[in-house]
Amino acid sequence: MGSDRKRLARLSHQKTSVLTEVSAGGVLFEDGKLLVLRKPNGEWVMPKGHVEADETPEQAALREVEEETGLKGRIRGKIGQTQYEFRVPQTGAIHRKRVHWFLMDVLGGSLDVERTFSAGRFVTVDEAMKTLTFANDREMVRRALALMKKSGE
Repeated sequence: MGSDRKRLARLSHQKTSVLTEVSAGGVLFEDGKLLVLRKPNGEWVMPKGHVEADETPEQAALREVEEETGLKGRIRGKIGQTQYEFRVPQTGAIHRKRVHWFLMDVLGGSLDVERTFSAGRFVTVDEAMKTLTFANDREMVRRALALMKKSGE
């Protein structure tokens, strides 16, 4: 019991590092279906990644979609941002992430998901809402649909 108290006291005095990252991604549609990607851990997500120092969020979203999926996208509009954080198990560091999301259409290419994913496929919106792991992602799909409706689709 005493050793647990000492360990807790020591941990509470350690400084936790925090890494903040800005990312961008696409809610990508083709023929009315939405692209979802499966990570090896079973999570279903949409394509996104880090905004480089010399990029705008729009440029990063287009680049990341192409790198992760093999598909060229066209941005139709910004739909919002999500924010989340997680702890890196190996270091204990906190990773804070803000993601800029864009509604996109497929312009070309063929679906060829990069090795960091175990699968990728286009699904109906209803299936995407059941498949996507995170509530933030499902909210971005709802916003994308609202933007499409607003623009007359």
